[in-house]
Amino acid sequence: MKTQTQTLLVLILLLAGAPPALGQAFNSGSDGSYGPINVTTVDVTLDLPPDGVFYATTVNVASGRTLRFKPNALNTPVTILTTGDVTIAGTINVAGERGSTSAAGKGGPGGFDGGTPGSVGTPPGDGHGPGAGRAGTNTQNADGAGHGTYADPVNIGASTRHGTPYGSALLVPLLGGSGGGGTAGTPGFGGGGGGGAILIASNTRIHLTGRINANGASWIASAINGGSGGAVRLVAPVVSGTGFVDAQGPGQGFGSGRIRVDTLDRSQMSLNLLPGHVVAVGSLMLVQPTPLPRLDLVEVAGNAVAVGAGPVQVILPFGAPAAQTIKVRAQDFGQTVPARVVLTPESGAMRSYDFEINNGAANPAEATVNVEFPANTATRVYVWTR
Repeated sequence: MKTQTQTLLVLILLLAGAPPALGQAFNSGSDGSYGPINVTTVDVTLDLPPDGVFYATTVNVASGRTLRFKPNALNTPVTILTTGDVTIAGTINVAGERGSTSAAGKGGPGGFDGGTPGSVGTPPGDGHGPGAGRAGTNTQNADGAGHGTYADPVNIGASTRHGTPYGSALLVPLLGGSGGGGTAGTPGFGGGGGGGAILIASNTRIHLTGRINANGASWIASAINGGSGGAVRLVAPVVSGTGFVDAQGPGQGFGSGRIRVDTLDRSQMSLNLLPGHVVAVGSLMLVQPTPLPRLDLVEVAGNAVAVGAGPVQVILPFGAPAAQTIKVRAQDFGQTVPARVVLTPESGAMRSYDFEINNGAANPAEATVNVEFPANTATRVYVWTR
């Protein structure tokens, strides 16, 4: 099995008084140590740092050029913090990838993979993520493979296997989209990957005349098993331009991601934010709270997992019981945390276990969850709040 920590938080902000005045300096948190990000002559794929954060000076993506990112071990969202201007005339792409007859679609950075395709004698797998679509047939019937979901419920076709909405319109913290379920067949089709997640924050200005793409993916048609759209958040004193921000699901109006723009001056902002019904615009000039509450898997089936270690492979010995325990640590919530452990196997249905951690009584606080692993298949273990 593989373990992967995923934190999903519900953040309550108590804001008193008026937002910062336009003349008041905003600090993105960048020290400029990464230097400039320039994509001007060829397309560029950057390796995400271990924590997913670029502490840049400026960003310039020229027209006709594309900036992509290679996910890190923790599959964190992309965070670009700058001391100066961000200018995007080309494309920043964190979209999910299509599934195929041999593999699930990969989620964009910070997004979740689709479910694996079925094959002879092997059932398909459910998608991954808090809003994952479940595996099913290659139809739009009630048992058809479900779409991943993020901001809004899926209401296409008769399938009862679509995911459920999650997350916050504030996009604090930032989360990517969820994968669609795999389909049965000989072979079936892998579920589409969920769109990735990206935060861009500038001390000065974000000017967008190009495109930021955080769309989810489907295999060929949009009728079944697509990944949900991801998440895009822009934070700067001035946000301007006529470009596009996409966080769409596999079809118009369903499986949508989330978009958030926080700025003090939107007088020159004529952006195309798609789909419009999942967009929030405000003046929350905060990149993220400090400290940021977190959940971590710290022990799986008796095997210790180092905090922040990324995916860890745990192999149970032959004859080991399916019934095992998982230990979860909560930190800096300051209250009782309703949480969920999810086991998502490569083949077959996911299993979820709800529990609570009293992080008000101790910080950090831990809880042990009794689970049952599916036999003879690799399984990913996730934890998030609910």
